[in-house]
Amino acid sequence: MSSPYPEAFTAWVLSLPLSLRAKRAVERMISQGYVTTADLNQMGYDHPPRAIADIKDAGVEIKMNMVFVAGRRMARYELVPKISDGSMTGRRALPKAFKEGLCAQWFHRCAVCNGKFTTRELQADHRIPYRISGESPELSLEDFMPLCPSCNRAKSWSCENCPNWERRIASECETCLWGSPQEYLHIATVPERRLHLSWSGEEVQEFDRLSARARAEDATVAEVAKGIISTRSGNA
Repeated sequence: MSSPYPEAFTAWVLSLPLSLRAKRAVERMISQGYVTTADLNQMGYDHPPRAIADIKDAGVEIKMNMVFVAGRRMARYELVPKISDGSMTGRRALPKAFKEGLCAQWFHRCAVCNGKFTTRELQADHRIPYRISGESPELSLEDFMPLCPSCNRAKSWSCENCPNWERRIASECETCLWGSPQEYLHIATVPERRLHLSWSGEEVQEFDRLSARARAEDATVAEVAKGIISTRSGNA
């Protein structure tokens, strides 16, 4: 099947430095003329808008319509066959060795939840969203951090709903949980602090006891844990 897009436009889009998820989405649109949320889900992307955002970041215009597929209402995306002036360079493709070095630096732990993952599972994420500050002239490990799939999705949602998403003030991102999880002042401009805890191995028994106490007190595990921490820190 021939592409519904002009050959020159197709060549231009494919020459852009797209992320892997963006490239796969573009290839699907070039081959069938469009890509739907369902298509992106089947390709393994459980947060489809991020793949589309990557394409837009590279300077490609996207047209979106809502359609019904198999009784489900979903987004359908099409490329707008218009070659930009090249003022946007798009996201830089990260070398495999760079990602491996980043993950090793963090001992293969997610920078936010501290969970341990394989290199394949972790995402090399911009500390400051690409939409806010773009790419730095040279690759630096300090500009990235590894995020697990769950925290990566949470960051995407939080950033896209943050007032700074339109203001684009990089310094606000630098003091946010999603930019500096080890030392931050706010979460998406809201004064807030979070503590991520996990129990593994023999520690699971401790969590089960905490859970049983929470049920007895008609409270959540988080509420009971916060109460214990508050009491002990107050007596310190």
